Amino acid sequence: MTQKNAQGPERDRVIKIAFGFMAITCLLAGFILYVFAQDLGFDQETARLVAIAFLVAGALDYIVLRFWDRLKSKR
Repeated sequence: MTQKNAQGPERDRVIKIAFGFMAITCLLAGFILYVFAQDLGFDQETARLVAIAFLVAGALDYIVLRFWDRLKSKR
């Protein structure tokens, strides 16, 4: 029982780091895609839609990270 409780905070920390990394990666990918759309071979409209999708995914990752403790306690 003690071993299971000891893994809880450590596991939560790993999950929080993963969500933080995913949020930053999505935000950077959306920004880079939008700025360098021509160089990457995307037309402006497609680049804008894909960049918005990455930005929304990054924002949702941040929201999950921000409210992780509340979401976990509801189980």
